[in-house]
Amino acid sequence: MPSHTRTSAYRRSYGAERKTTSVALTPEMRKTKEAEKEKLKKCNNRLVNYIDKVHDLVEANKALKTENALLRKAAGHDQQKDVAGLYEDELSRLRSKVEELSVENQKLEIEKENLKYDLDELEEKYDEVSKEKEDIEKEVKNLRKDVDDATIERVSMESKLENLQETLQLERQAHAVELDNLRSQIQPVHAVVVENEPSSLTPDLTDAIQQVRQQYEAFNTKNMESLDSYYKEKVEGLHKQNKSLQEDNNILRIENNDQRKQIHQLELELESLRSKTDNLERQIDDLEDRLAKQNNTSQEKIHALGKELDDAKQDLGKYLKEYQDLNNLKLSLDQEIAIYHKLLQGEESKNIDVEVAEGKPVRARSASPAARKSRSHSRSSASSRSSSASSKSSEGSPTRTTSDVVGEMLEEKAPKEEKGVVSVTWKVKGGTVRPSEPFNPADDAEKLHEAIKGRGTDEDTIINILAGRNKAQRLAIANVYEDKYDTELIEDLKQDLSGDLKTVTLHLMWSRSVMDANALRKAVKGFGTDEAVLIEILCTQTSREIQEIKASYASEFPDRSLEEDIEKETSGSFKQFLLAVLKANRPVDSGTVLANQADEDAQELHKMAVKDWTPAHPKFLEIFTQRSFEHLWFLFNQSWPKLSEDNLLETIDKECKGDLKKGLKALIRFSVFIPPLYYATQLHEAMKGFGTEDEQLIYIVTTRSEIDMIDIKEEFGNKYGEPLAKKIKSETKGDYRKMLLKLIDEDD
Repeated sequence: MPSHTRTSAYRRSYGAERKTTSVALTPEMRKTKEAEKEKLKKCNNRLVNYIDKVHDLVEANKALKTENALLRKAAGHDQQKDVAGLYEDELSRLRSKVEELSVENQKLEIEKENLKYDLDELEEKYDEVSKEKEDIEKEVKNLRKDVDDATIERVSMESKLENLQETLQLERQAHAVELDNLRSQIQPVHAVVVENEPSSLTPDLTDAIQQVRQQYEAFNTKNMESLDSYYKEKVEGLHKQNKSLQEDNNILRIENNDQRKQIHQLELELESLRSKTDNLERQIDDLEDRLAKQNNTSQEKIHALGKELDDAKQDLGKYLKEYQDLNNLKLSLDQEIAIYHKLLQGEESKNIDVEVAEGKPVRARSASPAARKSRSHSRSSASSRSSSASSKSSEGSPTRTTSDVVGEMLEEKAPKEEKGVVSVTWKVKGGTVRPSEPFNPADDAEKLHEAIKGRGTDEDTIINILAGRNKAQRLAIANVYEDKYDTELIEDLKQDLSGDLKTVTLHLMWSRSVMDANALRKAVKGFGTDEAVLIEILCTQTSREIQEIKASYASEFPDRSLEEDIEKETSGSFKQFLLAVLKANRPVDSGTVLANQADEDAQELHKMAVKDWTPAHPKFLEIFTQRSFEHLWFLFNQSWPKLSEDNLLETIDKECKGDLKKGLKALIRFSVFIPPLYYATQLHEAMKGFGTEDEQLIYIVTTRSEIDMIDIKEEFGNKYGEPLAKKIKSETKGDYRKMLLKLIDEDD
């Protein structure tokens, strides 16, 4: 359980009967009373010394007042002049000046922002012009490419035209050669004139050749004319296209020149604005420097004046604190003297009769009827704090010491009525781990860094520092470590340590809720569920602690919910019981219990019968999950024994079944026992038999070391007859044992 524990009535025994006898004064008792008188004289002498010290402090206070008046007179040459008033006037003047400078600084900031706005607009315009320029350059580049392509096309067409002309010339030459050949082939034929043969049989080829020649020449002429006209049109079109491209190029050049002129002009304007901005920024920096210097000077003056005033207040507070401490000590001594007077006068207010009883131990006699009635119940374990303490002392020693009587007088009386409001509180001596004084987190962080990062690992340094500081100081060391070395202390410890020592160290560095959240996640994760862990953590936590665990669970494991995981991994009445506990409706322990309500709850549970204690009965969940631990303590220790003489835990073990039985037993044991006795029992369970439940041992030692480990050690020794340190030594070894022994304030 975390450091904020429920208040509980630290009773030394339960169920003890308080028997009464009376004895007369014996010589030994007379010697005891004489010794007490001597002690009382010493106390009176101490009280006189303290009163003298108080008187000296009053005189010193008067002297300081006189010295203060003289200093005021020397400072202002006027007794009525107030030094604090002068300081206030100077402070008000400096504050007004700081306000004026702040207003001026704000104006300059506004002007600076306006100039920055104008500069941003110009930069945007410049960016737009630059983009337009880039677009134009791209277009010019594309046009140049088109012009180059047209030029190449024109050159290729000209070369084709030349080739065609050469081909035509060759064709003409070939045609002429063919004509010559044909002409040469046409020779006059000397034909034999045959008589009686008609003249029409001789062919006349001259006309045919002439016609062919004329057709060929006409065809050739026509082809030449068509080719000439085609290429002339093509060349004229290319010339026109080239001319238009040149005109467009000229226009683009003119526009480009205009854009360049505009860009140059804008660049000049931008440079002038930049220079103005630089000048303004330098002026602002100068003003800020002057303001900072003036502010620093003013702050130094204010700090000096405040320091002087704080010193004066501290001196005065120190004297007042000493006076109050002495006054409180005087009051406590007066109370103690009154108690001793009552003892010396026979302790009449306690109704303690004294008589001689040979061979019998001396016991206190209760004058309360309710106390006499409670002695009849063997199961009523702690009906009142005074009865428990007296039974403990009567069983443990044959004689009753004055310290026992004084302890009974100082403790609150147990309730003498069974109805109404009953006070249920117990005191603890505290934990074995206390804040280290003096505390230097930077020095501890440096030592831990050397122990971790140095040659090998210095486990002794880690143990001495972490086990010798409380949780708040460990967190401060971790923060300094992270700031100084840019790494987390807990991560370095994880990498450098191993085994059970690593587990103990992580428990010391983690917050309680984070540690419980990780333990619960491990219990419900994977195949199967560790119901013992769920019971140990959830059934012993207050409502505030359960809320913190749920928040840490959601933080450590995003997109998960503790209620949903437990609902998935458990079943039946045990699931309903745990979900009701997780609603965190248990009231905070207030130190008082309504006895009537506790009796009514006991009667309701008795009517149900133990075998029917299940979430099926709404009253069952209401009693076990919506009542404070102090209420349950009174219910099971005072109200239940009136209705049943059976051992409740044994009855639950016989009648109930499953994991719900384990949860009920754990909750009742935690409620019936006071926390130190409960955790002493849990420590013994973790270390008994073969092997050790190291996780449970580590969990209890690390979580209770700052709360009530002193009381746990006492309860362990009283119940099991051996010191807790001896048991830990026999069950652990190495640095793991050193760390545990250091946490319980024992030597290895």
